[in-house]
Amino acid sequence: MNHLGRLLRLILLVFAAPLIAEPLRVGVSFAIPPYVIAHEDRGIELDLMREAFTGSSHEPEFIYLPLERTFRMLEEGKLDAIINVRPGMLSHAHLSQVVITFHNRVFTLDKTAFDTMGDLRTLRVSAFQRARQILGKEFADLVDQNPDYEEVARQEGQVQKLLLGRTDAVILEQRVFYYYLSQLIGQAEGSVRYPHDRVRQHDLFPPTRYHFAFREAAQQQWFDRQLSKMKEDGRYERIFAAYGTTSSDRNIKASP
Repeated sequence: MNHLGRLLRLILLVFAAPLIAEPLRVGVSFAIPPYVIAHEDRGIELDLMREAFTGSSHEPEFIYLPLERTFRMLEEGKLDAIINVRPGMLSHAHLSQVVITFHNRVFTLDKTAFDTMGDLRTLRVSAFQRARQILGKEFADLVDQNPDYEEVARQEGQVQKLLLGRTDAVILEQRVFYYYLSQLIGQAEGSVRYPHDRVRQHDLFPPTRYHFAFREAAQQQWFDRQLSKMKEDGRYERIFAAYGTTSSDRNIKASP
């Protein structure tokens, strides 16, 4: 019996070994809902990565780091993948197909007169961090002339300030804006306190398409195959829908 028991355990180990997934170390630097909800280890982009590697020999393990450090650790072999990469940002990595499209927009309330980018020179403007560097020279030159321009790290606060009339214009990625808007109006008396039906959005900036980067070509190829299947069978769109949004790079909620 002892011999038989050892033999059975050996057989189980042999057949179970392929089922034990190796960790896929994924560097995450952009931790803003609904794309990444760090304290819950989920979000649109994390869910896409997890779903793509379901049933594979790898299981994503998300590691939250500053942006520059994720790049360095990928090149040093200390990470296996990172999210939100554009062509030219990394020299030695394998880029996936386009995974997601971000679209920064200007949001105002209906009482605010807003027609062109030039209006940003005179309004109270609250933008996301590093907006000057990301949104182009024309934008940077305009807001540099505006003493009421600010860049903030807490995006929920931007949305709240707009709804309470404490700023005139908010510049934010559209899914991020509507995620926080839904959180605010979902609070007790939130739909009364926050005039969400008066929000207007303005399209001034082009969309930005992002890829995931992998250290190994085989992992990138697996991800691309699975992502294509997810888009075909509806799993891709369902992940966006779970966060109250869509994968479209067009207006998510157009102004009435």
